[in-house]
Amino acid sequence: MYYYLGKFDASKFAVPPGYEEHSQGYERLTLVDHSIGSVHTGVGICQLQPNGSVNSYVHAFEKGIYLLEGEMEVQRGREAFRLSADDYALLPYGIAHAYRNRSKRIVRWFEVQAPQPKPIGSWQDTFFIGNMDWPREVSSPDLGDPRTRLLGHFKEVKPLFPYGVGIQGLTVYRFMDREFGAQHFLLMRGELTVGGICGLHDHPIEESYFALEGEADMEIEGKSFHLQAGTVAWTGVGVSHAFFQRGNVPFRWLETQVPQFPVQNGFRNYALWDRLRGFYKD
Repeated sequence: MYYYLGKFDASKFAVPPGYEEHSQGYERLTLVDHSIGSVHTGVGICQLQPNGSVNSYVHAFEKGIYLLEGEMEVQRGREAFRLSADDYALLPYGIAHAYRNRSKRIVRWFEVQAPQPKPIGSWQDTFFIGNMDWPREVSSPDLGDPRTRLLGHFKEVKPLFPYGVGIQGLTVYRFMDREFGAQHFLLMRGELTVGGICGLHDHPIEESYFALEGEADMEIEGKSFHLQAGTVAWTGVGVSHAFFQRGNVPFRWLETQVPQFPVQNGFRNYALWDRLRGFYKD
């Protein structure tokens, strides 16, 4: 069974291979990819310095971005918009996009890629197409306009309250899913209130977790790990895991699921199945 625990370390930021001639002030820190056992997921934190930019490029995979701090301008196809902290955007398969930071602050964002990008040296799944003309003015998107697509700002609305034996104080906010327009991944935020528990379970998909605030203990395959802001965890298919909130403030995190959940039976709750077993007699 494959799983991984790591820690965000800003000293590990680096210009990704192949971007040296096509970007300025851009760096990325990989959190999840093939090197830790994942076969579906690419996750990282990106940063762009003031006056930094990334030339227009295209991926043969889907990408979701969630701004953690600062603000930047994004060009996607024929549209351009400004994103700020807690804004998010979907960058679909084969759609040209570019970034620039005209503010005086560094900007950082969480990024999920699926299907997982190819390792360096294999088939090229990213290519640059040069600079595209930016409009004279770039503004924040009007999220109240029904014509605005594949963009959003995180709010604690439309929560899911998972139910079942061994689950309490857990809230999930799925904001980038198939209904939103993503086809290969789910991106969401989770919260465990003080005293919250999400008991042992597993999934037929990969999950990654990036802790935003608070603390929790995470049990993975019978081992306990402590999570706090900046911790990253990844669980492969069928890996048992559970969460137990610790401390005086809720535990909050960003979470990816790749591929997307099946329509049914994506959450295999061990305590519920143990209870069900008692109803069956030889």
